[in-house]
Amino acid sequence: MEKRGPLQAEEMLEQIFYYMNQLVDEKEFAATVLLLTDLGRTLVNSERASFWYWDRNKHQYWTLAASDSERIVVPEETGIVGASIGNKETIVMNHPYEDDRFNPQVDKDTGYVTRSILCMPVTNARGEVIGAYQAINKLGENGDSVFDERDVRHLTMAAAFCGKTLESQLLYKESHEDPLTGLKNRRGCYSYFSDFVQPVIGRKSISVVISDIDFFKKINDTYGHNAGDAVLVHIADSLKSSVADSGEVVRWGGEEFVLLFTDCDEEMAARRAEEVRKRIEDSTCEFEGQQIKVTMSFGVKELAGGRSLDETIEYADARLYQAKTSGRNCVVFKDA
Repeated sequence: MEKRGPLQAEEMLEQIFYYMNQLVDEKEFAATVLLLTDLGRTLVNSERASFWYWDRNKHQYWTLAASDSERIVVPEETGIVGASIGNKETIVMNHPYEDDRFNPQVDKDTGYVTRSILCMPVTNARGEVIGAYQAINKLGENGDSVFDERDVRHLTMAAAFCGKTLESQLLYKESHEDPLTGLKNRRGCYSYFSDFVQPVIGRKSISVVISDIDFFKKINDTYGHNAGDAVLVHIADSLKSSVADSGEVVRWGGEEFVLLFTDCDEEMAARRAEEVRKRIEDSTCEFEGQQIKVTMSFGVKELAGGRSLDETIEYADARLYQAKTSGRNCVVFKDA
C-alpha cells in the first residue's frame, strides 16, 4: 500500500465533503457503514480500519465493516476492542507488542505486523456504548506509524457518525423484529411486503400461510412460560430453515406465524406447508431436560384477484380456523 502523508486542512475538507455527498445518496445500511469506516480510515490516515458492533445477546463483538477482511467475531471482553468498550475509553497504542492487552497471535498466524492501534468506543444518543471503531497502522511521513491526539480528534467525528447510523439501524430493527424469535413482527412484515413482494405481484405467484401452535396454552400451563418461550424459538427456527430463501417468516402475534411464499401458487404453498407441518411434528423441543413435542395447524391462500395482503391473510386465517376445528395438526387450502 502506498504510504500517504497526513492530510492538510483543505484536503481533509475535500475528503469530508466527498464522503458526506456519498452518504447523502446512500440508503443501504451495509454500504453506509463501509463509507463511514473508510471515512475514518482516511481521516486518521491508517492502513486498516474496522467498525465493531457489541452484540450483547450473543456476548460477542463483530465487525459491521472491516477493510481488507471478512467479518471478524471475537468473544465479549476480549482484545483491544473489548478493553475500549468495557472501559469506555479511547486507546492509543503505538507499541502494541509491548502491551499485555494486545494479542499477537493473529499477526503470527497471518504474517501481518501491527505497529499502532487507535480504538474508540461508539455510543448512542444516551451515551451508552454500542460498538467501537478501530484504526490500525498509522501511515505517517518518513515511515513512522504513530497515532496522536490529532488523530483522536479526527476519529471522533467518524465515530459519532458511526454511532448515529448504528443506533438508527438498531432502532429500526427493534421496531420491525420480534425480540424473542428474531423473526419479523407485523410492522416488519408490511415493510418486507412493500419492498420485496409488491414489486413482483403479477409476475410471480404469491401465497400466504398462517399457522399457530396447537394447544399452546396447555404447554405453558404444563411446563411454564419459559418453556413456552423455548417452544416459540424452536418453532421459529424450524420455520426459518424450512422457508429458507423462498420467502419470509413472521411472528404475527402470540403463537401465530405467517409465511410469505414468493413464486409459489396455492397448491405449491400447501405442499410446502405440509412439509413444514411434518417436520415440526417429527421434531422435539428440549428445555431444561424436558422433551416437548408440539404440532401446528395451517391455513393457505394465494394472493390474487387484486386482494391486499390483509385480505389474503383473512382468507388464510379462515382456513386455519377450519384446520383447528377439524382436528388440528393439518393444512387447509380449500374452503369447506
